[in-house]
Amino acid sequence: MKRVSVLAILLIFAMVTFVGAADLGKRDVFSIGKAEFKSENEVTVPIYVTHDENIVAMDVPLEWSDGVTLTDVSFEGTRIEYFDAKLANIDEENNRVVIGLFSMVYEQKPDLDPGNGEIAKLTFRIDDVTLEQFELNTFTETESPGHRLSLVYNDNSTGVMRPSSIHPEVEGTTVSLTNKGETDSPTLPTEYALVQNYPNPFNPTTKILYSLKNDGYVELNIYNVLGQNVRNLVSETKPAGTYTVQWDGRDNSGSQVASGVYFYKITSGDFSDIKKMVLMK
Repeated sequence: MKRVSVLAILLIFAMVTFVGAADLGKRDVFSIGKAEFKSENEVTVPIYVTHDENIVAMDVPLEWSDGVTLTDVSFEGTRIEYFDAKLANIDEENNRVVIGLFSMVYEQKPDLDPGNGEIAKLTFRIDDVTLEQFELNTFTETESPGHRLSLVYNDNSTGVMRPSSIHPEVEGTTVSLTNKGETDSPTLPTEYALVQNYPNPFNPTTKILYSLKNDGYVELNIYNVLGQNVRNLVSETKPAGTYTVQWDGRDNSGSQVASGVYFYKITSGDFSDIKKMVLMK
């Protein structure tokens, strides 16, 4: 089986997507599905494509608003699962991902028949626990290698087979995070968890989310780099559930602490966890 490097695939795709562009019928639509909660701070968002042509490749550049982090792109169980190449280049710093899909790279594969359905599943971690929605949209990158939402097909209208591309309409750019109660997920957490604070770095306040699978006594404290207890945030018995607590950068005496690295630690029963955060003034 012939092997093709990822770089070669990307170069081929960059050339293909900008050859013979043609905006066809309105039935060519890219849409974003409803978020489904995988856990208290993680959601999966499906993306769909409707098209009238046999598709051989896709270029899907996406960007999202702050408050969430894209952690995974999966193609399992989708319409394009059989494609030879399924690439997802995640740029966490700029909240962007470029998804490249190719039906044939290593061997002969059928085109994607006209129709509609899911082509990928995006998993986002919710960093801002107060977030009710976030924006997910396509973008156009003109610098080399350029990217634009494109569905590539083989055009034989002139008697000579050549690649051409459709640029579908986009529907559904806002992802709601308020449907947690509409899922089949259990109401109570199934495990203990301490989530990374958000925002981080922060000034002047940050939020910390934690989950308890059982009723019990909880301690949540802030420590400096010397291991000294700076602030006690929680010290009480709580029922099982998910909680959010805010730290305003003050110590136990009410004074503002200095900029720097701090640690927050939770203890409840046999569960204990610690994470790092940065206060930046």
